[in-house]
Amino acid sequence: KPKSQVPAVLSVVDIAGLVPGAHEGAGLGNAFLSHISGVDGIFHVVRAFEDDEITHTEGDVNPVRDLEIISNELIQKDLQQLSKKMEDLDARIKRNNDKDAKEEKEVLLKVKENLEKGQWVKDGEWKAKEVEILNTLLFITSKPVVYLVNLTVADYKRKGNKWLVKIQDWINSHGGGPII
Repeated sequence: KPKSQVPAVLSVVDIAGLVPGAHEGAGLGNAFLSHISGVDGIFHVVRAFEDDEITHTEGDVNPVRDLEIISNELIQKDLQQLSKKMEDLDARIKRNNDKDAKEEKEVLLKVKENLEKGQWVKDGEWKAKEVEILNTLLFITSKPVVYLVNLTVADYKRKGNKWLVKIQDWINSHGGGPII
């Protein structure tokens, strides 16, 4: 019998999917990406069923391709953010040889290396001091992800779909994460 109760709150916002080139403004582009920069986590819904009445921006259903597109767009957006931050840090270092800026730049160089390899920030190995710096930057790829696979009722009941193993393999090779 606690003295007070505070109900848990979970706000979920459905944001339309990304298309290739979104980090450069294609589709909803930067508007979409700016909406997710401040979130605590991402539910990534991936479609794994055919339906002639539901169009797909790429013309056909291929959830592995879709996972790759989204991942690449989020990485590209983080690289853009990183580039702007690096310019600011270089100016601070040049202006007054700022020690904190040098430390932050070292972390960002490591982030850049990981992103360029296709690795999300959340999947890197970071020391405590690096995590402190990363926590101030809100990289999209630093967010935890839960993958939600959208199936037909029949596929769900039989617990099978031609894409499930391929989706699982892709997720495992890209940092892993829970799948529902």
